[in-house]
Amino acid sequence: MNKNEIISLLKLLEDPDEKVFELIKTKILADAEMFKVYLDNFHALSVNELAIERSELLIEEIFLLYFKKQLKKYINSNKPNLLEGVLLLEEYFNREIDVNYLKKETTKIIQSIWIELNDQLTGIEKVKLIGKTLFEQLKFRKYPVSSFKPEYLSFFNCIAEKKYVAPNISLLYCIIAQEIELPLYPVALPGLFILSYVDPELADVVFEEKNNGAVFYINPFDKGEFINHQIVENYLEERKIKKKLQDFENMTYLNYLSFFFDIRILALKHKNLNGFELKYANQIKEIFKENLL
Repeated sequence: MNKNEIISLLKLLEDPDEKVFELIKTKILADAEMFKVYLDNFHALSVNELAIERSELLIEEIFLLYFKKQLKKYINSNKPNLLEGVLLLEEYFNREIDVNYLKKETTKIIQSIWIELNDQLTGIEKVKLIGKTLFEQLKFRKYPVSSFKPEYLSFFNCIAEKKYVAPNISLLYCIIAQEIELPLYPVALPGLFILSYVDPELADVVFEEKNNGAVFYINPFDKGEFINHQIVENYLEERKIKKKLQDFENMTYLNYLSFFFDIRILALKHKNLNGFELKYANQIKEIFKENLL
């Protein structure tokens, strides 16, 4: 199609006949890449309310097609990089986000830790180095718990504002750990965002009883402080959770990414917010579910 034909087709979005709209919609989505720029311009310049509403819907669906394709490709890649997955999700929650800026700033943090590493450092010392860099050198600080907002969960805000809540500071720790090859993984504990240092061989030496491969635990939300096993056991008892700490599995980074998505959706629902994110959330959850089995 030439430019004039495309413009003529888009003008038909003003036609109130729903059958006409469905035909146009099918044609546009079948060649979404070609139509996207024209559709963006049409949406910005049109003065017809129906056409604006329909073009916005089409722009959303074109983005969704792109996003779902990229997410499936990412999940099924040989070695999914957690940061790349986080960047994808950030685009879903904010299509205007500067992904390049976010990647650049996160990479700077990783590099500032990387240059301090050496082969003589123990696992504990490497974990302490992450905490020292984030909380002492870069001055990351907590958002006020008493005034929680869904945007506090944004990884972009965490990096740009250097302010965090438990889920995204744990996510940042995991991103750093993957990049510097440190075996830190989230633990599937209800309501507690702690990470475990996983070394099954060392854990078998340290603990006589059954274990889940974790040698020690840290709490990123509390400036990366180390957590005594008994403290976590007490936490479980207080909440009448019958499982023991060693019975909880260590999550993969992909599972945590899916979990993080769910948390952000729940936060939006809790605040009774509507929009693109909630509208298509179940489709994204289904992709995680189907591809993480």
